[in-house]
Amino acid sequence: MSEFVKYEKQNGVAHIVLNSPPANAMSPDFVRQLDEVVRKAKTDQKVRAVLFRSAVDKMFMAGADLKYLLSLKEEEFRQYIKTAQDGYNRIEALPKPTIAVLSGHTLGGGCELALSCDFRFISDSRATIGVPEVKLGLLPGAGGTQRLTRLVGRSKATELLLRGNTLKPTEALAIGLVDRVFPADQLLPESIKFAEELAQGATQAIGRIKECLRVPFQEALSEGLAQELEGIAFLFVHTQDAKEGIAAFNEKRPPKYVGR
Repeated sequence: MSEFVKYEKQNGVAHIVLNSPPANAMSPDFVRQLDEVVRKAKTDQKVRAVLFRSAVDKMFMAGADLKYLLSLKEEEFRQYIKTAQDGYNRIEALPKPTIAVLSGHTLGGGCELALSCDFRFISDSRATIGVPEVKLGLLPGAGGTQRLTRLVGRSKATELLLRGNTLKPTEALAIGLVDRVFPADQLLPESIKFAEELAQGATQAIGRIKECLRVPFQEALSEGLAQELEGIAFLFVHTQDAKEGIAAFNEKRPPKYVGR
């Protein structure tokens, strides 16, 4: 079986490396392997901080594997979305600081993964970020409507979600979607430096602080994720617009939506 997600360690930092060219699409094996290494990072006593990064040029992660989705029946689709939601919840709940290193395009499920991390650092030259699912007639199903709103506020999140626009690094920084912007050749070294500094800190305290920060959000997140699951399942299975949006994407043409 191909190794789509690699696990490396250096100076107390786990490097979770996404490596499924050309786009790190969320195939079932990719999602399973990602969850496995996240669980490993949680229990690894030698790991005190976690980096998520991509080995694919110009791409952090593009989100769902649309061709795979088209093969699913409704219950299979629901399980796929629920598995992604649960995996991203585990990333957010890691008791160790997490940094998403966005060296390329960070879209859909890739953006939702980044939103599950404590920090998001992005390259100034080769990356865009956003949740464009509405352009497929769908909605973000792995926490995007919930975590994006919490991070940047309802007004900015509403525009991004309803229009499906992607942002350049400086635009993302301006609204708080990312924390720092670095030149491409400095992104990984600066991210590693930051992670190693955190790894040398009081990581037991960091873990407890993260638990406290999640408390006021947990009940709303659970309800919001349930609504996302119902919403995306309905759109995917029962609407003409979703079928048209996905078909248009695969055929590289503009979609023609009818509102049904």
